[in-house]
Amino acid sequence: MQDCLSSPSRLVSPAMRRANWRRSELPSETGRCFTDHLTFDDGLTLAYASYLPTQDLSESSVIERTWSLTLTIALQGQSNVLGANGQRFDFVAGHSTLAAFASTSGQRRFAANQPVRQLRLIVEAPLLHKYGLHGLLPAAGDGNQSPRHLFFGKHGTAIRRQADSLVHLHEHAGSLLELQIAALGLLAEHTRAFMPPPAPAIGKLSATDQELMLRARAILRDRFNSPLTIAYLCAAVGTNEFKLKQGFRALFGTSPHRMLTDIRMRKAWELLESGLYVSTVAYQVGYKHLSSFSAAFEHYYGRPPKSVAPLLKSRLRH
Repeated sequence: MQDCLSSPSRLVSPAMRRANWRRSELPSETGRCFTDHLTFDDGLTLAYASYLPTQDLSESSVIERTWSLTLTIALQGQSNVLGANGQRFDFVAGHSTLAAFASTSGQRRFAANQPVRQLRLIVEAPLLHKYGLHGLLPAAGDGNQSPRHLFFGKHGTAIRRQADSLVHLHEHAGSLLELQIAALGLLAEHTRAFMPPPAPAIGKLSATDQELMLRARAILRDRFNSPLTIAYLCAAVGTNEFKLKQGFRALFGTSPHRMLTDIRMRKAWELLESGLYVSTVAYQVGYKHLSSFSAAFEHYYGRPPKSVAPLLKSRLRH
């Protein structure tokens, strides 16, 4: 595997110059490997990468910036990034990867003669604050600088259409405004699930009902490894099924079942990265049957639980 560093950035073809794209390119002996970057004024950067290496390739990657959000849309092929701490991020065609990064270093790895195309959005903290997405970044004062994995999963037809539109604009001299609108649309689609829930309409939920919903949410968070049911939640907080579901939608923007699934899946990923067996993780997050857990995990993340590499083992292996 050859180690490579990108050559200095330069302007791309005249057809794309008016939008101020700049290109980082690997030496020609490695194959046809380049990344085009376009930075907007408000803390948003769009990148289009196209790689066809003639040999297995390991490209040094050094990020020096404050915390920001990176969304990668894998359009073709697959690659991965292996951080200096052993943490690995996979990019697989038809899937999206969402992660938070600060200053870090690692290796982008590509297989020989396998075409890879990706779109990336890098969103800085001020823009995330502007759109109410700052909760995706670590809290101020958090001393842990390791990258944070937020999501990996299949993207649907709508996402692919948006990504194809951006590629078309990239290749056919789309204007800066067109590119920015398309990039923000892609960001909005991927972060919809992370947006804070809308405030309940005045008068829709009484203070008493809000307290009941908060108690029900606390039960989900504290007892997610138990066989919780709607009936149990209703009995535990003293309400009925209709009010519980209506209250969750109004206060949290989701259902009790969906919230429980989110809690369990995020905990499951954490436990898998710690090195526990899949069967152990399934039990610890409330599943009686391994097959049910595996199906739920793959539906949620778009990949089987056994594909999540333990961080400790990755460090030892590399």
